Amino acid sequence: MSAHLGLATTKVHLASWPGAPDDWPSLSRPTLHDVHGLCAALAVTTVALDLANHLTEA
Repeated sequence: MSAHLGLATTKVHLASWPGAPDDWPSLSRPTLHDVHGLCAALAVTTVALDLANHLTEA
């Protein structure tokens, strides 16, 4: 299972759960390590988007 962020020009890979089976249930229970990694990826993505927005305004 993977988490992606779809942007206008590209798709950004945020996180992967390689151990998740293809038929994972609708209620996913990632580990604390998984959640921490996803939060870190979202934080980096937010900073990158803020920087990109700032550069387009300049």
